[in-house]
Amino acid sequence: MKWYGLTGGIATGKSTVARLLQGRGFPVIDADQIAHQLTEKNQLGYNQIVKDFGRGILDADQNIDRKKLAQIIFNNSTEKDKLESILHPLIQQKVQSLKSDYKAKNFLMCFYDVPLLFEKKIETQFDAVILVYAQPEVQLQRLMARNQLTRAEAESRIKNQSPMPDKIKKSHFCLDNSTDVDDLETQVETLCAVLASQNNSSLP
Repeated sequence: MKWYGLTGGIATGKSTVARLLQGRGFPVIDADQIAHQLTEKNQLGYNQIVKDFGRGILDADQNIDRKKLAQIIFNNSTEKDKLESILHPLIQQKVQSLKSDYKAKNFLMCFYDVPLLFEKKIETQFDAVILVYAQPEVQLQRLMARNQLTRAEAESRIKNQSPMPDKIKKSHFCLDNSTDVDDLETQVETLCAVLASQNNSSLP
């Protein structure tokens, strides 16, 4: 089974590509979704995070207040590393389990949707890396609208990730999501056809 990394910049449309791939029958493992599940009440990640960060990060219902946690780690690399040291091994364990399941079911391709693929330097784990990007101003406007951010806030979040030109150079396939979903879907269809031909397989 071929193992593909799917990544992109913030607000470039990576999640849309993941949905389009799933709609065509391909399995997509979502790193953020797994992290979210692991931090739900009484899950392994939840228990360890509460132990290490204290009950002050919980809301009235004893769920992790993700905004409070984000405020703690956003500008504190030590706290960020501490959180990642808790979640990363748990996420990887779940990813490998799901990957094995898909392989056992004879899927020829599987995609791993991971936002910080290049930042975490895991690109060598994949048969190929697929990047979703958008023109800088388009990305900025989408992020401002989606997260209700000022221009300065949005620019700060984008700068917190690796520069897009560097990611483009390192990727095997690049999808330009600067226009609309119809254009993006056409690019995804072409990508699927190319991957299928490389794998000597038909589309699902």
